[in-house]
Parts: sequence; structure tokens; C-alpha cells
Amino acid sequence: MNTSSQPYFEYPFGAESCEHEYAVLQDRYREFFYDLSRFNQEALEQDTYLIVGRRGSGKTSLTRYFEFQDKIPRAHCILVDVSDIYNTLNRYLGNQAYLNPDLVVGDVRKIWDLLFWLLIFGEYCEQDESLADQIYKLIGIHQPCKEAGEVFQYIARNYLDEKGGITDELMQLQNNPEFQTARITVLRIILNEPVIVAVDTFERYDRENEIMMSITAALIQSASDFNIRYARQGIHIKAFISSEIFPYIKEGNIPNTTKFIRNPVYMNWRPKDLVRLITWRFKKSLAFEGHAAGMMRVDWENFKEVRTRMWNPFFGEEVINLRGKPEQSLPYILRHTQMRPRQLVVLCNAIAREARNAGKYPNFREISIAQVIANAETDLADEVLNSYNRIYPGVADITQEALAHAPAIFKGNYIDEVAKRSKRFWPTNSYTAAGFRKLVAELGIVGRVRKKDERTGIIEADFEYFLKDRLVISDSDECVIHPMFYTKLQIVRDLPYIIYPFPDHPDYEELQSSHL
Repeated sequence: MNTSSQPYFEYPFGAESCEHEYAVLQDRYREFFYDLSRFNQEALEQDTYLIVGRRGSGKTSLTRYFEFQDKIPRAHCILVDVSDIYNTLNRYLGNQAYLNPDLVVGDVRKIWDLLFWLLIFGEYCEQDESLADQIYKLIGIHQPCKEAGEVFQYIARNYLDEKGGITDELMQLQNNPEFQTARITVLRIILNEPVIVAVDTFERYDRENEIMMSITAALIQSASDFNIRYARQGIHIKAFISSEIFPYIKEGNIPNTTKFIRNPVYMNWRPKDLVRLITWRFKKSLAFEGHAAGMMRVDWENFKEVRTRMWNPFFGEEVINLRGKPEQSLPYILRHTQMRPRQLVVLCNAIAREARNAGKYPNFREISIAQVIANAETDLADEVLNSYNRIYPGVADITQEALAHAPAIFKGNYIDEVAKRSKRFWPTNSYTAAGFRKLVAELGIVGRVRKKDERTGIIEADFEYFLKDRLVISDSDECVIHPMFYTKLQIVRDLPYIIYPFPDHPDYEELQSSHL
């Protein structure tokens, strides 16, 4: 039981963002962190340097986990917020006339390399006087700042010229014998005390901004090189990249994808992980309140036990959907998300809020869960649209103009028929029917039917956000609108089908089983 005088949060499933949770909890954040996710292990594998996830998938939470993880013993952790770095580099490099975009990537990669080394030197210089002396001879500072933003500003002041290029001094610095000696010294320390450098993702990317895209491509290349050269010696660079922009980086900005993009970890959550996360947090809240369910033992590796002890007694085994038909509660709630932790937290907190207002908490099954979700899912749809607004300017107007009052199920050629309605909302001369088709697939608004069961009325569909490549939709493909967008787009649901936007994976077969 939590013995703190204050609960974690107002509602039992946590806050909508890691930043909010960390601001509230500070040193107690590790108490609230769900440490059973498979991503915790995958991200710390020695050959992992690239972690890709959409907004709300838990990227920032994972960077915070690195601060108290125990898989890599005695590890130091350096967190890099990229906001100032991107903005400053964009300002400097925007003045430089590069003949080839690959040259931008090459130059910025050198900046990332230097930033990582200076941060690492700063982290360990107090542990070795000779390292501190070597750093002073290099940059005239006895103890470099450990904050990435300040270290980067030092680099910008000293190694970026007014025309936006990198100076000769930058290359001379890294070739300096003192630099090489400092590197040898710090690597000797790191053999016993490894370091994790976690580079968090930029919030929103503009795919038309070649400089921003090149900065990200350079980060991936630098992280790749560090992984090859130094991971076995104890330096672990972990670059987090937004899934919203990653396909564009991979297709257009990385000069050699097989060389620089190796085995990325995709933060695609499965139902077992999501349900464990949400019920684990719920159990902590119940324990604080003295509820009996908060005290019981739960085998978190046993999904059946988690579902029967921590889900069904509160949410009910079934909910009545807005058509008055019963559905299993767990897949019902999950199918109104794109399987991201933040989305499930938002929906479950909305359910908890309504139950409290009705005096039914924690018996969520006694309220209309379906109505609560219908009221809350618009916020989830809006966040997806917002996350793509720099990639597709005007995306909210584009999708609403074309797909408002669309049927929930249709043939692929319907997408082209309605696409033309949105033409006036696209930037000048950028509209194409193919571009609209790409947009609705990329955002996870439209999926392709994989299986239709006439007996159960369940349609299983593939959506791009669960794939490692583009979702290709042909004219003859049967397509569906994602349930999370039903309210936002006022989708017409005449046919008595239930859409399951889940990938073809054994976890989802177990999720749909009614015999758990």
C-alpha cells in the first residue's frame, strides 16, 4: 500500500503525459512507472540505438526509465531534450546554400558526434583529474555543463559560422591529440560505469523543412555509428524518433538505409501490455484508497488472471454499445484507440470521472461506458490530427471535408471519390487523389479489411500504424473507418458490423476470446 499522504493523481489511471506525471511525482516517479513492458527490455539491448513511436506511445516515459533501470548495472544516464538543438540548427543551417542534402546530413552528424562526446566528458570529468585537465586544454572549461542545451549552445557559438556552415575548428577539435586522449580516458571509466544517452523526440516535424529532416537523419547516422563503435565498450546512444516522420526520413533523407537503420524498436503496444499497464496503475490507486482489490496478489504475467481480477470486476465482462448490442468490454474500449498508452489512459480516466460523478466509483460497469467513450474519443482523434499538422498542413479540414458522414465500410475507390472535396484545403498545387489516399492510411483513419466473420459480425482490419511499411489500398479493397474517428467524422454506421482495428497477432486472438 502507498503510505504517502497524497495520492498519485486525481484520477486512478495516471496523467496524459510523462511530463505531467514527472512534474507531479519527481523522485516518486519510479514508484508509478510500469516496469513490465517489453519495450523496457528491448530498448536496453546492446544493439538497439533507434526507437520509433507515435505520439502518446510512451517514448518520453522510456527515457525516464533509463534513469533508474537496473539491466545495465551502474549506468549513468544523460537525457537530451532536442527542442533547442533543432531550433538553433534550423536557424543556422537555413543560411547555408548546400548543393546536396546529403552534405547537410554529413555536417550535422559531426555536430551530434561532438555533442555526445562533450556530454559524456562532462558526466565523468569529476571522477578523473586527468580527464578534467584534458577537457580544459580542449575547450578552456574545467567542468563542462551536463545540460545538453547549454553544451549545444557552446558548440553553436564556437563551431558554427554566420553563414550556417561548420567551422574548420570543429574537425580540428576531434582530431586533436588531447581529444583522442580524453576519449581513451573516459572509455576506460565507462567500462565499469556505462552511460546511456537518451535523445528524446521533437514534438512535431515539418516534412517540407529539409533542414529539420536532415538534422533527424544525421542523428540516426550518429547514433548508428556510436552503436557500432562503442556499445560494447559501454556507450549506449538511444535515439527516439517520431513514427509520424520516420517513413519520410527513411524514404528520402537517409543515404543508405540498410547501413544506418538496423533493427529499430517500434513501440507498437499489444493488448496484454496495455491492459497490464492500465490495471497496474489502477491497482496502485485502489491500494492507496484501502480498497480490497488493491491489496490482492496479481500475477502480472498471467493475462487471464489480470483480466479476471483487475478488469472484469470493475469494467464488466461486457458493455452495451450505442446500438444496444453487447460486446466484450476489453476489446470494445481498445478498439476506440490506436493502441497507445496515452489514449487508453484518457478513456479510462474519463470513465472513472463519470463513475465518480454518478457515485458508482470504482464500479465502472454501472455507467454507460459506450457513451463516455463516444464523448471522449473526439479528443483522441484531434490529437492524431494535430500530430500530423506540420506534415499535412490543414489536415483536420482536409479529412473532415472529405470523410464527414462517410460510411463505416466501403470499397477503396470511394476514397478517390471523396478526396476531391478536400482540394481547397490543401496547400497550393499539392492536392492529388493519391496523396489523400496516403494521408488517410498514414493517420490510421482508413484501414484495409483482413477478415470478415458474418457469424459474429466482427471485421478485422489492418491499419498502417501497426505496420513497418506503408499500407497499400487498392480500388477493390474493402476498407473501414477506424472506430476512434466515428464521432469526429460523424460516420454513418448502417451495417451491423463491429470493427476490430487490431493486427494479425496471437495476442489479439486471446483478447477476443470469450472464455478467459
